[in-house]
Amino acid sequence: MIMGTFILFLCLVNIKEVLSHIFTFIIGIVVSFVFIGYSIYLWRNRKDGKGYYWDDEGIVIDLQGNKVFWDEIESIEYSNVKGMKSTVIYPHYTNHEKIRIRRKKSMPATSHSIDWLLIEKPREFHKNLIKAWEVKRAIT
Repeated sequence: MIMGTFILFLCLVNIKEVLSHIFTFIIGIVVSFVFIGYSIYLWRNRKDGKGYYWDDEGIVIDLQGNKVFWDEIESIEYSNVKGMKSTVIYPHYTNHEKIRIRRKKSMPATSHSIDWLLIEKPREFHKNLIKAWEVKRAIT
């Protein structure tokens, strides 16, 4: 939301000269509304209870509600690739096919990433997820 508002502000700073750079102005307006619209979409999903969370069964890995069950997980790690921070869930290789079928995908995924841009309070989410996984791992 902040990025979209900032880009919109930048587009409107020099409103008197908009005709001399109309293409840049239009692109800036479109990009700002994409950022603002996506942040509103994510906010509504969190408000409706859709989002990333975990329960007694497992971890929800996407906004469609697909889960990776606790007994399928081999490790959960923090990832920072080129500034894109995320929590990465690695299922055991024997479970890739089960997860693929459950998600109705054509190819299995070796890991499932929860990008920190998509969640509220990502550091707390990651720490609490690691603690919950360690408890579940200790029980089994």
